[in-house]
Amino acid sequence: MKNLFFELKYYLLFLIIFVVLFIGIIFSPKISISSDNQEFIQKEVVREKVLFSDDRLSLEDDTNDVVQIFEIKKNDTLLNLLKKSNIKDVYIRTLIKTSGSEKLAQIKVGDTLEVKKTISGEPDEIFLTTNELDGILATYKNGLFKIQNFSRPLEKLERFASVTIDNSLYESAVREGLSDSLIMDLVYLFGWDIDFIFDIRPGDKFDVLYEDFYWKGKQVKNPDIKAARFLRGNKVYTAIRYFYKDGTKEYFSLRGKNVKKAFLRTPVEFSYISSKYNLNRKHPVLNKIRAHTGVDYAAPKGTPIISTSSGSVSYIGNKGGYGKLIEIKHSEDYSTRYAHLFKYKKGLKLGDKVSQGEVIGYVGKSGLATGYHLHYEFRVNGMHTDPLTVKLPDAEPIGDSEKEGFQNLAVRMINRIDNLYLQIYAAN
Repeated sequence: MKNLFFELKYYLLFLIIFVVLFIGIIFSPKISISSDNQEFIQKEVVREKVLFSDDRLSLEDDTNDVVQIFEIKKNDTLLNLLKKSNIKDVYIRTLIKTSGSEKLAQIKVGDTLEVKKTISGEPDEIFLTTNELDGILATYKNGLFKIQNFSRPLEKLERFASVTIDNSLYESAVREGLSDSLIMDLVYLFGWDIDFIFDIRPGDKFDVLYEDFYWKGKQVKNPDIKAARFLRGNKVYTAIRYFYKDGTKEYFSLRGKNVKKAFLRTPVEFSYISSKYNLNRKHPVLNKIRAHTGVDYAAPKGTPIISTSSGSVSYIGNKGGYGKLIEIKHSEDYSTRYAHLFKYKKGLKLGDKVSQGEVIGYVGKSGLATGYHLHYEFRVNGMHTDPLTVKLPDAEPIGDSEKEGFQNLAVRMINRIDNLYLQIYAAN
């Protein structure tokens, strides 16, 4: 009997110890991660941090809803697509009578119509879109439709990259996972101050903080740069994104200086310089010394020509040896000329306003020209100036009313870049 009692006490004690150990494991603090693993996790957080919009995404799949997607083809109509989706006639009639239904009915080949309805067949949302993001949304509730313009709030993925250039900027950036569009945006932002063909050296580097945009795991827009910093030799260039109240976007340096210039350096792409500014050049047609007061850009016939700055057309027509000529007046001090054109932009006329980068004409060889090229002149106070060496004026800086808000943003962005840089490279 004593032996039996002893065995029972033994098993009871064993059971109590087992229960205590089990409870301890369940409620004990989590084991800390090793420093090596923590560094890896920090890097992933820096590069992959997802910032979700607070808004609820519309037209999401739901267990109680059915979503049908129709790609608009030739001869499709809103009516036949709704019937194909088995929407009852009573709902279709209600939709047609709703204000704004005419916008929903303006479907085009290539558009997408998304119909979301309950299992019972009652419509919930009907969305017409050209790009899966923006379009016309009809929402059904309490027996009525409401139709409005709608843009889906996207998932934003904030990313950061720090790139040291070895042989080429492009190859170095691609190796760090940057897309072509992002690389081109960087070149555009800093291209006003840096010649990316002749100025870049191995060891130059840049940091970029940017956003990727996703819809249901699919990237739907090109990345957008929030802030960037470029280190070339001993010089540092910065570009901070700033949105004005009207929604327009500009980039400024830390001091609020616009990264853009008031003028583009070249008025035509896919070209090469066939003749530079030279006041003692022998004219190829007249065969005598005549000042060449501009720069010639050789390019194929019909190549688009863009205005290098915003302004108004002060002359358009034939003008002696210039042939077909456009002159743009940009301010009291600055004007530009574009000569030997094949033709002008359709509808362009005297007095029209043009924007920087807007196509105004096409390369030709009208007037005294031996081959297809653009003759481009840059005038300051009416005097000819070499377009390749003239110091280009800056674009408008940040406005006084926006300066305080921008400076606060700029400090936050640079601090953000510095913190992310340290998180990645502190252990190196």
